[in-house]
Amino acid sequence: MKLIDHYEVADFPLDLVSRLKGDKKLFVVFSTCGEREADLIHEKVKLIKNELSTLVDGIFLSHRRFGSEADRTELLAREADSGIKILLNNASCPPDMEDETGKGSDMRRALYQMNLEYVNGTGPADIVVVFLDSDVLPEYFGAHFVTGLAGPVFQGYDFAKASFWRAMGRVKKFVAQPLFSLIDHPKIAKLTDLSYPLSGEVAGTLEFFNSVCFWQIYGVETGINIDTCFGPYRVADVNLGLYDHRHQSDLNIQKMSFGILRTFFLQLIDNGILRLEDGAKVSDVFRVSFIDSDGMRKRMEFNLIERKYQPLRNVLPPDDFQSVYPFDLDAQKTRVK
Repeated sequence: MKLIDHYEVADFPLDLVSRLKGDKKLFVVFSTCGEREADLIHEKVKLIKNELSTLVDGIFLSHRRFGSEADRTELLAREADSGIKILLNNASCPPDMEDETGKGSDMRRALYQMNLEYVNGTGPADIVVVFLDSDVLPEYFGAHFVTGLAGPVFQGYDFAKASFWRAMGRVKKFVAQPLFSLIDHPKIAKLTDLSYPLSGEVAGTLEFFNSVCFWQIYGVETGINIDTCFGPYRVADVNLGLYDHRHQSDLNIQKMSFGILRTFFLQLIDNGILRLEDGAKVSDVFRVSFIDSDGMRKRMEFNLIERKYQPLRNVLPPDDFQSVYPFDLDAQKTRVK
């Protein structure tokens, strides 16, 4: 990572972002699964279309449906914007992927489709992609999510990450931030400068997203954060203000925490910072024993293995728009299972 700079969302008003954009393209991607966020996605897509029609070149729904027919999420998204591009992750299969599911795997599938079908000759350095979580509560969401994240990338940063205040944020407070301070090494020292390292609201050039490794499930944000430390990337941390979304159960929080810890240690091993000896290895299985609310002993085990995918640029078909990539992470070992 060359540097990380901190900005306020007010630093990137719409008129400035429009000037910075110039002839480049801006794609906004909402990630959804089933019909859980159907109503929320309708509101968000409609807001972006109404308020940022002159700035955004395409709104995408990165979607996983549970049936064979278009579901309520897709229908409401089309009602909000008849021109929305729906990227069905059920059908997209990059050559090095199978039918595995997960947030990171679906982000990668969406980017693969975007590269193949929607760049239309524009170079990957001239396309800015903004990923937005769909479950953000409406009272906190606004066009500033897009302008605040896209602005720094149009200004020359490779990657922009949202930061904000939210009431809970348990995994960020009690896992990620202490963890990123745990290993003192100059290569990863800047991880502690990220104000909300697990935020799903991010932006980057398509070139950037094609150059980093994606982890399948819980490790996707941590994996990308660490990859920025080992490449010549310029990163912006943008304060979007107040924020909240639906809260996870304690068990899901534990699973998420395990996935983040697992990814962190495997990434450091892959990059030569840590080495385990005497037969030690990073486990794929989360095991927990506890006393439940009825005073009974319980034990559970969950296999939380997740794949680490190589950079998309390695699997995309050769084409002129991919011919020049200044980012070289080939020296980094990639665990492709």
